[in-house]
Amino acid sequence: MALVSPAKGQMEMEEFTYSGLVALLAQAIADRAPDLLEGTAIADPMKGALADARHKASLVQRVMDRHGAGLLLEVGQYLDRAADTPALTVMKRSATPRILAEKFMRLERYHHSSHRTSIETGSGVWHCVRSSRQSPPTPGENCLIAGLLLGLVMAIGQEDCQLEIGGKSFAPQDLPAATFAPGAETAHFRITWAPSIKPGDQEPPLLPNVEDARLSDRLAALFETDLGRSWKISDAARLLALSERSMQRHLGAEAHSHSSVLRRVRMKAATLYLVETDTSLAEIGYCCGYADQAHFQRDFLRTANVTPRQFRLVNQEADSLM
Repeated sequence: MALVSPAKGQMEMEEFTYSGLVALLAQAIADRAPDLLEGTAIADPMKGALADARHKASLVQRVMDRHGAGLLLEVGQYLDRAADTPALTVMKRSATPRILAEKFMRLERYHHSSHRTSIETGSGVWHCVRSSRQSPPTPGENCLIAGLLLGLVMAIGQEDCQLEIGGKSFAPQDLPAATFAPGAETAHFRITWAPSIKPGDQEPPLLPNVEDARLSDRLAALFETDLGRSWKISDAARLLALSERSMQRHLGAEAHSHSSVLRRVRMKAATLYLVETDTSLAEIGYCCGYADQAHFQRDFLRTANVTPRQFRLVNQEADSLM
């Protein structure tokens, strides 16, 4: 997942990758082929969301040259062993494969990825296509993303998962020995699982715990269950067992709206990230559900009258005086 710099001066390089992905790959390599990491510095994903894409591409190619596709396809099986980054945690909280697919594609868009993954979700299946606005992703990079996506689908509780890539089908336990014929297609792949009994891959409505609770508070509590999700008003209304019109009417009576409640919850979470963690600004915006960093910056400035960076610096200076 190669990423193009979203802002001048952010890093001294031209292309980036998500550092959590590199750390996950390093975990798999350390287990299977530790000598490949000798002399290699792995960026700490908790100190920054971005790492050098050229470094990642070189590491992926070394793995392909020495061990083939199997180790790369297996990377998603290390999700429970690698240190959780905020973005990976957000994705693993997805209630359905459809929501997970939306989050992964938003992550690539959020960081202006030059390599994109289009995921079409069906009943018990993802149809995935990898493409690029610049040089096409290599077979190794395609295998890395395919393996990550398979692991994420498994992490949200889907059963009987299979990966179809390069003209072959693999169960998770078969991934380490995976091989492909020369020129095998890796940019198109499918992930399948046992179809859900729920129609349309939807969550059931959530009955309110307190009958007399204000709707805006119930809605805020719903958003907090998965803030990294791109919440649509139709989804929120259905989960609260209301029609869209009824929800809008009740929120209006409380001087609120779907968007104002969502903004309030996002700002609360962003403030906690900024004050209590060293999580990068780029990762904070993604984890709070924003479509891009510019939207996060505008919303925060509108609400707090300072930018996220300024807010963090002010709080750090205040802490240093205590």
